[in-house]
Amino acid sequence: MVKFSDVLKLRLVSRTLNSMEVELPTGKREKYLILAIFPFSSETKSMGIVVRHEETKRIIFYLKGADSVIQHKVIKVYKSFLLDEAENLAREGLRTLVMA
Repeated sequence: MVKFSDVLKLRLVSRTLNSMEVELPTGKREKYLILAIFPFSSETKSMGIVVRHEETKRIIFYLKGADSVIQHKVIKVYKSFLLDEAENLAREGLRTLVMA
């Protein structure tokens, strides 16, 4: 995920217990207030974070986890794509991590 973020030129500038700031590929910086954190657990096979964008006040929930868990959170139109891609990667012997 770190390499992927680097390729996208998306950089974490700072992080505290209550906030974070990211730098976008355009160079613009955005600040987020951390509202809730859902730590990884082997039971849920996922972890997540709820943030509020300071400028727009938009609340966003980011979730990452096993494809078997995330597939139930994805809208129907994308579910078959997700399952096909995860299956293709599994056939190659790769593990998957899905972000939504």
